[in-house]
Amino acid sequence: NLALFDIVAAKGVGADLSHICSRAQVTAHVGTEELEGALEGADIIVIPAGVPRKPGMTRDDLFNTNAGIVRDLAAAAAKICPKAMLAIITNPVNSTVPIASEVF
Repeated sequence: NLALFDIVAAKGVGADLSHICSRAQVTAHVGTEELEGALEGADIIVIPAGVPRKPGMTRDDLFNTNAGIVRDLAAAAAKICPKAMLAIITNPVNSTVPIASEVF
């Protein structure tokens, strides 16, 4: 199973991926009210969430935005699927990974 989650838009990507000839069942979940459904039964959770660094944005600005996203997703994963493995690729990685380790 492949479950996609986004605050705003995952349905289109989920539909596209579901057309790939594969044994994987793809589901798309949008909004915090669907987060639990996306995480249920997960063995691996990849968190690429957050915003990219924009012109004029400091590293601190990036951290302040992305750290909360990673914190909330890791906390939900700890509650719903505590045995899952987290893979965090949200920048700044050297700062977001420790945040996740504190709540997971």
